Amino acid sequence: MKITFPHLGYCSIPLRSLFADLGHEVIVPPPITRKTISLGTRYGPEFACYPLKLGLGNFIEALELGADTLVMGGGIGPCRFGYYAQVQRDILLSLGYEFKMLVVEPPLGHAGEFLAVLREVLEEKSWFDLARAAQLAVVKLGACDDIQRASLKLRPLVQDKLAFSRLYQQTLMEIDEAGKVRDVRLAKNTALTAMEAIPRLNYKPPKVALVGEVYLIAEPAANLRIEERLGNMGVEVCRHVWISQWLRVNIFLDFLRLHRQEKAEKLAQPYLQCFVGGHGQHSVGETRKAIQEGIDGVIHVYPFTCTPEIVARGIMQKLAAQEGMPLACFSMDEHSGEAGFQTRLEAFVDILGTRSKEMNSYS
Repeated sequence: MKITFPHLGYCSIPLRSLFADLGHEVIVPPPITRKTISLGTRYGPEFACYPLKLGLGNFIEALELGADTLVMGGGIGPCRFGYYAQVQRDILLSLGYEFKMLVVEPPLGHAGEFLAVLREVLEEKSWFDLARAAQLAVVKLGACDDIQRASLKLRPLVQDKLAFSRLYQQTLMEIDEAGKVRDVRLAKNTALTAMEAIPRLNYKPPKVALVGEVYLIAEPAANLRIEERLGNMGVEVCRHVWISQWLRVNIFLDFLRLHRQEKAEKLAQPYLQCFVGGHGQHSVGETRKAIQEGIDGVIHVYPFTCTPEIVARGIMQKLAAQEGMPLACFSMDEHSGEAGFQTRLEAFVDILGTRSKEMNSYS
């Protein structure tokens, strides 16, 4: 198989490792550019979610590079994500591409389909081979998450932000190239030590909770590098969803039927009692959590026309108004412009600074 998959932040690193260790040729799509966005919007439905269009663009570029097997996630519930694979497959077939699409359905309620995809990917490999490959991939994903966590905390404080960015990118490359678990951990620990050693400003940064749809949070090309922008403006970002955590809950625990209600879901209960699809409930719960923890502001990012997040946004705006919490909502699609986006972020950061001064004057 010549396997490819859509981009989702640095998830190409563990996915490349997993499929390569199982003996497949891996074709990672080129980084998302205006060309990717143009392809996805040209052939995708006009009012489809932005992630569907970006994934479609990824697939077209990978197919042009020789990919013959597309791996895509499935889904359940009200969110349209569960239909992405079928829509993308029909569009690609209509464009004349020949390929096989493997849809990884969530184990909860689809255990049979989930295992069938695993068997197809394994081909002649054993379940032991899968376990060994998955171990390295999971360690790589966890290391990437740890490096990103450190980046969110330290970027607002370091003096040389360009050097910090270079170190971050170099570390991801080293994790990608590592062939053993110990090499991954060595690369991560070395990078964390180097990050801590970069001279810092004597400064207490404001904290912002970043909530919303998982793709928009995890993919910098979709959110216009919002975490990096905020860090460069001296703001610490507290992200509420991490891919390794999402994988643990939605794959492993669900497969073992050990899923438990998450804290964010419990916090959302007084305002949103039912699952509305995607991360809508989590967005509400994480906003309440940010208020309780004294976070300075909340930023909500979601795809244009995303119904679960639109439902959540109305509740979040009411909560923020009641508690005096600064809230900025960004609806993203192919028309999102960097200049206006940057201006809105700068205005929001100014509000955080003003609010912080007012609170200090009262204390």
